[in-house]
Amino acid sequence: MPADYPIFTDMRRIIRNFIVLAFFTSPLPGAVSLVAHKIAKDLTGAEVTALATPGYESKQHDLILVWAVSYSGAQPVGSITDSAGDTFIPTTLKRGTWFGQWFYAKNVKGEPFNVITIHPATTGRATLTYPGMCVMEFSGADPDAPIATAVAGQQGSLSGGWTSDAFDVPAGGAALIGIVTANGGALTAGPGFKIEDSYLTPSSSKFSFASLDQFFPAAKSGVTANVAWNGTFQAAGAVVAIQPAP
Repeated sequence: MPADYPIFTDMRRIIRNFIVLAFFTSPLPGAVSLVAHKIAKDLTGAEVTALATPGYESKQHDLILVWAVSYSGAQPVGSITDSAGDTFIPTTLKRGTWFGQWFYAKNVKGEPFNVITIHPATTGRATLTYPGMCVMEFSGADPDAPIATAVAGQQGSLSGGWTSDAFDVPAGGAALIGIVTANGGALTAGPGFKIEDSYLTPSSSKFSFASLDQFFPAAKSGVTANVAWNGTFQAAGAVVAIQPAP
């Protein structure tokens, strides 16, 4: 039969359409995405036993990260709990005039009204002063090893900004900055980063804190993260990078 016989023409059309359909319906590589963020703070200056966020819907298998801060003249945040009973793992504590520390819970259980609560390192008395936290929940993270790295930079007295050490981010991953300074004032994100949550106070007796993020469609090596602000402040900052699901 000739190649342009109707039955062959129809078969070629069916095969071509199947290939096109398969291309557009095949799963794309995994990528991390932000699905929820909450913020809480206490500016009274009184010692408190705990601080909790407003409740929100948490989804099963997601990753929750919390940037937790408190005045370093009191106690750092020692632990974090939530309504679902997830386990939060601390990264390295950073200290300027304020404490700052990332905590994360991977492959979470999910909860229709999840409340995140921070607790002081020393229990039995009220030891948190000027506490604050940014809660961020992400979908698409690797449920086994979501934190690819924990990155530090200079801590303490900084002139108008903070910059992290270099780090790598995999394709589909995300990097988060946590920053806390001793003063209010305008915070500015570094190249490619977005301020997702922040709270700025006008008095040097209090604090400013923020969480920032950047998502990476392609793998990138030697990334640095930075935040700028007005003046010279005591500050603590840290970066974590999230590994996407395979």
